[in-house]
Amino acid sequence: MKKVLLLTFAALTLVVMGVKAQESFGQSYLKVSFTQPMGEYKDYYNAGFGLETGRIFPLFVIDPEYNLSSGLDLTFLYTSFNFGKEHFYGEYPLKYSPTTGITTTTPLQTEGGLLWNLGVKVGPMVSLELVKDLSVDFSFQYAPTVVFSFRKGPKEESVSPSNQEVEMKSAASVSFAHRFSFKGNLRYQHFVFGLEYLFGGTTLHYGSPIIPNWQKGTVDSYNPKKEKDMGLGTLALSLGLTF
Repeated sequence: MKKVLLLTFAALTLVVMGVKAQESFGQSYLKVSFTQPMGEYKDYYNAGFGLETGRIFPLFVIDPEYNLSSGLDLTFLYTSFNFGKEHFYGEYPLKYSPTTGITTTTPLQTEGGLLWNLGVKVGPMVSLELVKDLSVDFSFQYAPTVVFSFRKGPKEESVSPSNQEVEMKSAASVSFAHRFSFKGNLRYQHFVFGLEYLFGGTTLHYGSPIIPNWQKGTVDSYNPKKEKDMGLGTLALSLGLTF
């Protein structure tokens, strides 16, 4: 009986502290963001835009004197778009002439398309109220993400000594990525400004072999791939509202 009373008291204490924590930061948010691919990601895709909406669930006050509170940052929906750009893989040797000693080559690349991330994010956060109506938040979230990719690459049949002009072919991919997020927000009344770094990666599985692959300097060794490992490091600047 004593254990039950103690647990009940502890639960009520957390609820009361949660209510106090609730007063120090907004419950829900809606943000738009400018996304900049980082590392390998930026070699294939341009800067883009994102949108997210979620809710902060208060847990308890860590330090009442300094208005330091904790919570759970749950992003119900996160999505971002990045349009593709040309990525050059190298000069493929189509044909070698023993008479002239010249090797005919053709440049191979992938280009265009779109990469679309769609997922959720969840993780702990802390909030510090600097002065009335002005607070800073920090959170670390796990972000499982579905990655849709659409891109153009060399058509396999067109890369041969009998065809001097390489044709391009479109292919699509759907894959899953384990991503993580470090995020900092500055909130003033109902406005929020954020800086976030997302990291993680995936393997893109295209429906057709559009990823150039061959043994360098060797004729008739063209063996394109359907898979492409892709890092998804992203820096995001966001602006939004809490309500």
